Amino acid sequence: MYNLNIPHFYCFLRKEHLYQNEKYNGEYEKVTVFGAQSHPDRAMLFTVLLDNGTLRSRIPIHKLCSKNSKEQPLDHLQLWDCFSVNSTVTVYEYLSGARAKVIFKDKTHCWGNYMMTFDWYDNAFSNAPSQYKCLHMIELDNGNYALQPNNRIYWKHMSFTTKPFPENPDYKVDNQIYRCEDKSDRWVLTGDDDQYYYDIEEDK
Repeated sequence: MYNLNIPHFYCFLRKEHLYQNEKYNGEYEKVTVFGAQSHPDRAMLFTVLLDNGTLRSRIPIHKLCSKNSKEQPLDHLQLWDCFSVNSTVTVYEYLSGARAKVIFKDKTHCWGNYMMTFDWYDNAFSNAPSQYKCLHMIELDNGNYALQPNNRIYWKHMSFTTKPFPENPDYKVDNQIYRCEDKSDRWVLTGDDDQYYYDIEEDK
């Protein structure tokens, strides 16, 4: 899925992007964001409709904002490039009421609201347990939008997260692939192939 339908939302496009000219800094156009595009080794890009009827594609996230705000660098707002054209978008219902504090690469942070999650499949990074990453899209309180992985976000869900976040968490990344049939050489199925109910016995 090179192009993705995403839940549409309304925001502003920094006008200098339309003209590729810095003289329009501080000016904005109203847009509806309704699509995203994933290309390996590139930033996530978005498709927008301007309120004058113009359609623009391939808008990077640092050119979108929810209000008049100072632009943050693209590499702060999105830490990792896309992994593949094989991408998905999901809105996790449970996270829809959660607040999220994004920790940027320069150690600064900003709170925001969860929007949606982008994920990838059938590529070497996503298939390796220790390299897997998804990106959560957060509408930041400072007016920008961020795309950040699990380990760059502190989640606050009022009905559940009552403990303080650890100052220096020492959790480890995943290091294995979990399979149900990797012990199949130790077991055999009994019965005929056409039997609906069958037994599983240890192979002696």
